[in-house]
Amino acid sequence: MPCEMQQRRWEHRYCTMWKSLVAAVALVAAIGSVHAASAVNKDAETRTLVVTEGGSKTDLALAGGETVEFCQNGCFVTLPNGDLEALTGSETVEISGGVARIK
Repeated sequence: MPCEMQQRRWEHRYCTMWKSLVAAVALVAAIGSVHAASAVNKDAETRTLVVTEGGSKTDLALAGGETVEFCQNGCFVTLPNGDLEALTGSETVEISGGVARIK
């Protein structure tokens, strides 16, 4: 009888450990799947976005047809028309006809 109880305890511990491991892997996958914001220039000419992230400004020049990822942890973006938008890091900035739209 004591051996059976020990076996059950071991199985319970193993099952609990396995569930914890699966939960940890799922959490890491969810955190790792957070994507950066992306910018798509559907125009033929180069368009520039000004990205402010962590207090520093960077000009992000997108050639015609180019797609880039940026802003993994949130940032501010100045669009080609001068509008300032806050991004969380999951949006897509689509530029078409010289006009930028956040999707």
